[in-house]
Amino acid sequence: HTAATLTGAASGGAVQLLDALGRTVATTTADATGTATLALPAGLPSGVYIVRAGTHALRLLVR
Repeated sequence: HTAATLTGAASGGAVQLLDALGRTVATTTADATGTATLALPAGLPSGVYIVRAGTHALRLLVR
């Protein structure tokens, strides 16, 4: 796993990947079309993470 792509974010909005303890693992900014690609850090442990974009959040399962 090297990256996760999110669509439908606010143009220019911040997108964060958080671990189960709420710590920021990765951040990026959505482009003009609302697409954001989060580069997943090397060695990221498998598990459930939270992707937050503005007031929206969703779960991401890393295997």
